[in-house]
This record gives sequence, structure tokens and C-alpha cells, in this order.
Amino acid sequence: MRRLRLSYVLAAGGLVLAGVCGYFASAAVGGKTAVRTTTINVATGVRGPQGEPGPRGPAGLECPAGYTAGVLVVNHPSGQVSVFTCLKD
Repeated sequence: MRRLRLSYVLAAGGLVLAGVCGYFASAAVGGKTAVRTTTINVATGVRGPQGEPGPRGPAGLECPAGYTAGVLVVNHPSGQVSVFTCLKD
């Protein structure tokens, strides 16, 4: 009985060790992204008139100095919207 418990303990230890090694391997191989998430909450109120559409932006995302790429999450009464954009540092 004692030998059976020891084998379970060793098997569990090996499984934990394999999991930890897998985590470190994925962290080392995986690319590091400098993406952050910002969440804002929008209060309800009277809707204003729609403005004129702006000019079309450039293809691709190149953030100016002082900004980094990230996800902007907007919470509003009818749901949530996520936008990948440049966020001020």
C-alpha cells in the first residue's frame, strides 16, 4: 500500500514538473507583444447629431511617438465594443 502511494506522489510530481516546463517553454518560444487593454465606461445621455465622416486612414497600424498599440474596450448600455488602436503612454 505504501509503495502505491509513493508511485502516485511521484506521478503527480512528474506531471506538475512537465506542466511547469511546458509553461516556460511556451513563454520562451512565444512572441512578446506590447499590447495592453484599456477599458472605459460610457454614460447614457441624449444622442447628438452625426458628424461628417473623416478621411480614410493609412493601411496598417503605425503608432506615433508616445503611443503604443493596444485594445480599447468601450462599455455602453447596449453592449461592449473592442477596438485595436494606438493608446497614449
